[in-house]
Amino acid sequence: MQMNHRPLTWSLAVSALFLYPARSPLSAQSAAVDYDEVDPWAGVSVSAPGPDSAAIAGFMRSLALADPLVCQLVAHSIGNNSGGGDAPYQPGILRGEDVQERARRALNEDVTDHAALAHLATSLGDEHACVRRVAARMLGGSDAPEATRLLREALRHKDTEVREAAALGLAEAEDTAAIPDLTRTLRDREPAVVRMVAYALGEMEDARAVDPLMSLLRSDDPVTRAAAASALGELENRRATDGLTPLVRDRDPHVQVAAVEALGEIEDPRAVAALSHALSSGGLEVRRAAAEALGSIEDRKAADALASALGDSDPVVRRLAAQSLGELDDLKHAPPPLVTALRDRDPELRVIAAMTLGEIEDSTTVPALAQAYAGGEPRLRYAIVNALSEMDDPRGDTVLALAARDSDSAVRHAAAEALKDRRQDEDDD
Repeated sequence: MQMNHRPLTWSLAVSALFLYPARSPLSAQSAAVDYDEVDPWAGVSVSAPGPDSAAIAGFMRSLALADPLVCQLVAHSIGNNSGGGDAPYQPGILRGEDVQERARRALNEDVTDHAALAHLATSLGDEHACVRRVAARMLGGSDAPEATRLLREALRHKDTEVREAAALGLAEAEDTAAIPDLTRTLRDREPAVVRMVAYALGEMEDARAVDPLMSLLRSDDPVTRAAAASALGELENRRATDGLTPLVRDRDPHVQVAAVEALGEIEDPRAVAALSHALSSGGLEVRRAAAEALGSIEDRKAADALASALGDSDPVVRRLAAQSLGELDDLKHAPPPLVTALRDRDPELRVIAAMTLGEIEDSTTVPALAQAYAGGEPRLRYAIVNALSEMDDPRGDTVLALAARDSDSAVRHAAAEALKDRRQDEDDD
């Protein structure tokens, strides 16, 4: 039987699919809070040498030859290193994989070799989009100053693909020194480049990008408007509220969603009126985004809109509205539709409603919670016990005493803890 042998570099590309989302067991970990605990690796970071130009060249050739789907999976896995060091035994590695595994780990280390960086810069213009993505991510992930310099120079390249990939690489690098270069590139003639630059500016999370991105909100291209809105949401700067608010009623639904989500990230109470309108009259995705965004803003002026949304035709909108009501500041009284939701046909909404009533701590809802407990499923009973434990109302003690003998162990434990806390509070008084 004739065997077709793939080159080693092709195997490396495929093996990159099996990366795990952790850098390395040698990377620094957070210091222990308890003084009795120690972390021998606290403040220590050890890294292995990165790939040389031969490894990079072979890797990029293999990606160009691979199936596009395989290449995309590899591209999104770059930078995720399962680690394991160079110990003789590597858990989870099949016999015969050790050579590829060592090479795979090397490809996830910072690229510092001059020739390798130059090869990656050249690959920013590869005909395969996936190869361009890998090159951009590897350059952006390098700590070598030369890598960022190459990406900034590539922003001025004559080819659109190179400029777009360079912006992606700078987004990966998150080097705020590149903000002036990126801002100038917002005047690029190609919308794809402008959109990627907007994304990169959002990743920088620097207030200097607010005004340049705001100018894009007036673009004739809806995808560019949406990209700018999303980037402004990443910046979380309230100066963007005035520019984003009109986009909640944009003619393009994707722009509407991006603007709503961005306003939720910014958390400016001035956006409550616009988001409340979106919640009552927007399309499905807009209403879902608005219900969540209003909770993020945490302003009690959103209570009426969220309460009305509990009657929405979409179950997700109803659930998000119920959850957001519990996030509003200083909401003293539970809206009646939220209490009614304890009897809703949707079991998920019933549980969320009980949890939210516990957040609001309105003791007038104790009778409704007690009634819902009597016929509720275990998850609902558990949520009701926790809600009652937040309310300083003796009427809830009867339910808690009953719940302490519940058939579900989680409900029993929660009720017992709540009763214990009540008794301790009484003793303290």
